[in-house]
Amino acid sequence: MLRRSTKGPLDAPDESPLATAAAASPTTSASELTSPTGPADTPSAASPPAVSALPHRPKPKVDLSFLQDPNIYHALPTEDVATAFLESEQQPPPETQLAGLLQNGHFRRAAERATTGILKCTPDDAEQIFQLMYTRLACVILLSRPDLAAQEAAPLTDLLARNSPGAKDIMPLVPWELRLLTVRLQSIGAVDGGRRGIMALYGLSAEIRAHLRQAKADEDEAEQRVWASRLQDLGLRVADALVEMGELETANRHLETLTKVDADDIISRRALLSMRMGDIAGARTCLKSLQHDDKRAAFDVLLKVADGDFSGAAETWQGLTEQQPSHAIFANNLAVSLLYTGHITSSQDILEEAAERLPGFSSMLFNLSTVYELCTERAVDLKTSLAYKMAAKAPRPETGGWERATLDFKL
Repeated sequence: MLRRSTKGPLDAPDESPLATAAAASPTTSASELTSPTGPADTPSAASPPAVSALPHRPKPKVDLSFLQDPNIYHALPTEDVATAFLESEQQPPPETQLAGLLQNGHFRRAAERATTGILKCTPDDAEQIFQLMYTRLACVILLSRPDLAAQEAAPLTDLLARNSPGAKDIMPLVPWELRLLTVRLQSIGAVDGGRRGIMALYGLSAEIRAHLRQAKADEDEAEQRVWASRLQDLGLRVADALVEMGELETANRHLETLTKVDADDIISRRALLSMRMGDIAGARTCLKSLQHDDKRAAFDVLLKVADGDFSGAAETWQGLTEQQPSHAIFANNLAVSLLYTGHITSSQDILEEAAERLPGFSSMLFNLSTVYELCTERAVDLKTSLAYKMAAKAPRPETGGWERATLDFKL
């Protein structure tokens, strides 16, 4: 007797219109694996991503005054911010609007402006309050303070978890992106090692499946596409949560079950997991199916690094850097490979040129600071000078924002 295939909570309840929708809707996760594709993979926006809007439904009047308590929102400390950025002339003027702050990567000031907006809203303006709350929490996370974001999200998270009549009225008004963010924050500092966060993701998947069934019954293809895309996204988020828990093999097996997500995305993630587990042969086998040529080239050189072939890796990184001179990750990895082969002066030159020409991201600045420590007794002066150079550059939102921490410069 043939065994029937089974479906889990992350599978769509029907194959028909959802399979094509899934293939056309690539998804992203809240905490992606480190990728050779560079700083574009890091979070760079603090407003909810655009998604297909669901049909308008009447919104109940609610009282969100419990989110307007000033004591909820913390003063963001500046002790860990490099002095050069606090003194920089690139600091935005006080009248800068929230959109301008986000566009230029001034996430600390944006978080403060969002809090001010929340406190000024009327208690029943759910759309504006939740939009500003998402911005506030996302900015705090981008400032590397997810612990504070988790505390600030707790009042909303606790209310929704109680399943009270008030929570049932508020739940439909909470933007999907904010719900995902609050679920992510539940794992911060959790004593269960993150299991509660995974359970919450599966709870959301059950809710999505209910919406998919209703959309199918209503023959609403637009709504089916929206919920199908969200279901795929949850599948990737579960894999990311498992990686954070250290369950790499479980995450790899879970990714094998996600058949409706972009194939190259799944292959890239599984290959990275295999390399992290030391299974280089498994990573090579996985990458044979990769279709994207640029990704394959980047993974090929990562395999050389994993095999300890730093000379060969340096040659390949050099070629990739010449092909894509604006790709900061390639330049950074070239410098690291040269450092491992003993060419420390060349490594320093490449990192300094990249820091001058490209947006400075944390690992590149940290590596350059390390090279300074290896090369000279004047390392503190050089690292301080580097911080002031970065602070003088025009603000850009790439690489997690304009402002940089003292840790990035090892100060």
